[in-house]
Amino acid sequence: MSRKVLVAGVGNVFLGDDGFGVEVAGRLLSEAGLPDGVVVADFGIRGIHLAYELLAGYDEVILVDAVPMDEPPGTLAVLEPSLDEAGPRGRRVRAGGAHRRPRHDT
Repeated sequence: MSRKVLVAGVGNVFLGDDGFGVEVAGRLLSEAGLPDGVVVADFGIRGIHLAYELLAGYDEVILVDAVPMDEPPGTLAVLEPSLDEAGPRGRRVRAGGAHRRPRHDT
């Protein structure tokens, strides 16, 4: 059985580079041949829709967005939450629990 993966493009297309995630989702959707089990969606600024979609039982979720990082423009990074630092279910987890790994400059 294939894993169920959501690739969610988020951002505001009216704020310049904040539309990066939306553009990536659009390009992925225009490509043929996504692997079985991979769902790509443009959520834009509709966070509540994304929250409901996350209830669909995905094995993995990839959020594509632009974030300020004090790095040169075009720097790509992967933010991975540390599950060891996650709090009990239903409680807030500090954003500091995510570890940034720069990928490369474009």
